[in-house]
Amino acid sequence: MKYAYNFLLMFLTLAMLSGCSTLMKKNDELIDADFYFERGMEMVKKTDYTRAVENFQIVVDSFPGSTIVDHAQFMLGQSHYNSEEYITAAYEFERVYKDYPSSKWAPEAHYHKALCYYMESPSARLDQVNTVMAIGEFNRFKDTYPRNPQVEEADKKIEELVAKLAYKDYLSAELYRKMKNYEAALLYYNYILRDYPRSVWANYARLGIGEVHFKQEEYETANTWFQLVFNAEVDDDLRKKAEKRIEDIVKKSAE
Repeated sequence: MKYAYNFLLMFLTLAMLSGCSTLMKKNDELIDADFYFERGMEMVKKTDYTRAVENFQIVVDSFPGSTIVDHAQFMLGQSHYNSEEYITAAYEFERVYKDYPSSKWAPEAHYHKALCYYMESPSARLDQVNTVMAIGEFNRFKDTYPRNPQVEEADKKIEELVAKLAYKDYLSAELYRKMKNYEAALLYYNYILRDYPRSVWANYARLGIGEVHFKQEEYETANTWFQLVFNAEVDDDLRKKAEKRIEDIVKKSAE
């Protein structure tokens, strides 16, 4: 009876040790960086970005020496980006190229940080802080990685954002012109010519300056500005407006 009891006790002990061994094996798997990274990628595929963030964050926080920590940091930013949490994503992308400057993910992270501010850029009628931030980030990306294939796309984004800033000034200029506050209108038109001379809105500003001088009966000066627009490479509608005003000035001169 005693022998049977000892045998049973030994069997239970071995079973417990075996269970502990299995549990330790599972725990070993759970504390592996690859496990969390792969699980994070699975969550990305399922568009469960909240859980993706949780897993990538574990890799970054718990496995700083891992060979995939830079990729995990990038995916952390990407997951926030996919969730349209652009400001948080910008911070996480910045950590990639600041904490891991030699990472192959650094250029992509820098470009995506600029994209975050680009996505936060509002309509021209609203405050343009994020628009300015986006332009700055795209330019820094170009300066840092001048041969990167995404430079061309960055240039397009910059051109679009600059046009938005110019349009905002144009809206202000037009508002002042219609209010007959000509001094303020000229100020904003000239901001466009000074700061955004290559923008499509530069010729609209020239037409506006001409309109201001026309309203003030300064026909010679007005004609100069209208001629600039008429002789420029502009759309037909803008050219017709300039041409109409030139004809009006000719009639005024004949009176």
